[in-house]
Amino acid sequence: FYAWGNLSGLPPSIRNSDDFFRAALDRKVICVPGHFFDVNPGKRRTGRPSRFIEHVRFSFGPPMPVLEEALDRLRAMLAEAT
Repeated sequence: FYAWGNLSGLPPSIRNSDDFFRAALDRKVICVPGHFFDVNPGKRRTGRPSRFIEHVRFSFGPPMPVLEEALDRLRAMLAEAT
């Protein structure tokens, strides 16, 4: 139902999960930046970035035609970023 995407091999402009999220949202595709899932109880990891800053989470719950359209939009986004 969900899949994690590792962005570390993408161009620098969309390698950060927040940047990828904004670029995808501009194309009407929603994903969730990985750092939203980085549990840090008690805020003990101060001063260090999230270990999931180069990850996003995708949902594969929508109907297949919606997923295919989203993948087409992401493909176009990646082509423009390279």
